[in-house]
Amino acid sequence: MMHFSQAEIDQLIFEDVPLHDETTRALGLPDAPGSLTYTARQHGVIAGMAPLLRMAQALGLRAEPLAADGDATAPGQAVLQLHGGAHALHMAWKQGMNLLEYLGGIASATRQMVEAARVGNPRIQVAGTRKAHPGARRLQHYAVLCGGGMVHRAGLSETILVFAQHRAFLPGLDAAALVARAKAHSPEKFVLIEAESAEDALTAARAGADGVQLDKMTPKQLATLVPQLRALQPRLTINAAGGIRPDNAAEFAASGVDILVTSSLYNAKAADFGAVMRMD
Repeated sequence: MMHFSQAEIDQLIFEDVPLHDETTRALGLPDAPGSLTYTARQHGVIAGMAPLLRMAQALGLRAEPLAADGDATAPGQAVLQLHGGAHALHMAWKQGMNLLEYLGGIASATRQMVEAARVGNPRIQVAGTRKAHPGARRLQHYAVLCGGGMVHRAGLSETILVFAQHRAFLPGLDAAALVARAKAHSPEKFVLIEAESAEDALTAARAGADGVQLDKMTPKQLATLVPQLRALQPRLTINAAGGIRPDNAAEFAASGVDILVTSSLYNAKAADFGAVMRMD
């Protein structure tokens, strides 16, 4: 689903082991063979297994995955066993737990949001924004994918998304001129205009934008506006952003938009996993 480079895997290890494991050294812990088992303590969705398996491999451990990223978990379910020397097991232990718990929380929140939204529209997509935690965006985007969501924009090099902040430096250009300029310089790129009012959205649609992102509008406002936008441009992609939660996702989805855009997924409560080590 997503490739993690060896440099990224090494960074995960170095983050927790900048020099060595001082506890293992100070205790004179024998590097005896053993195992480490991760077990889910609650219902949820697994994410982080792929980078964890790469990390285990880099540490010379043998991995026995019992579930895959995107799988649902139940309390008491073992999801992974690692086998190898005690020193490597202790290096993998907590950082592996961090991956499963933090990414699993995001994946579980994404699955919950997707399922809630599709009650209102079975075709709706839920997209995680680039407003992720600095330095952790790729991992958090991966977790969104594991939960059944999509990535809105992985970075500034992708879709052209025109905000009011851009327009502040181009006061002489209306929406039509902005769209024409963007398409002239990047004819292969999707042009999306953020609109904070119905008038802005209708103007962008008339200007030939490929999509509009409707910010902080209520489901009722969207339900009125979306048919007007479709009448102007049937193939227009319509995003809704701002204030979307599991308890109102179905209502937003039922308004007729194509995508629910949110950054709230990254603030999900971490999943709960247990870890048990045994000496063979």
